[in-house]
Amino acid sequence: MFFQTEIVTPPNTPEDDPLVTRLQVQPGVTRQVWVMFPHGCFGLVHLQVWYWGWQLWPWTPGSSFAWDDYVFVFEDRYPLTEPPYELVLKSWNDDDTYEHRVTFACTIEPAAPQDELERLHDALLALGLLRG
Repeated sequence: MFFQTEIVTPPNTPEDDPLVTRLQVQPGVTRQVWVMFPHGCFGLVHLQVWYWGWQLWPWTPGSSFAWDDYVFVFEDRYPLTEPPYELVLKSWNDDDTYEHRVTFACTIEPAAPQDELERLHDALLALGLLRG
């Protein structure tokens, strides 16, 4: 399943009060992610992706995606197993004049057999990348 949203972040949107966009998805496991910054963003608009109060991407807490004229594509298998099935996209804009548009997209595989999800969940817990 493919999910996509465009986020338009107004100028002077601060990091400590970001624009919050909710992307409704289906339960399953993430597969591939796209974060697209068109020409003109100049690294001024930032994006983080959250799930259940946990910063999912980028993985480094407190960091954000911020580029210009760049599409970042990566694979990541992360279980989306608890409702609400939504990714929370937090964006802010350091530009004092212009709004900036970022496109976020991801593919999600339908829920795998329960034993595979449990193994993935246990591995993420062991790595400290998932809350119990």
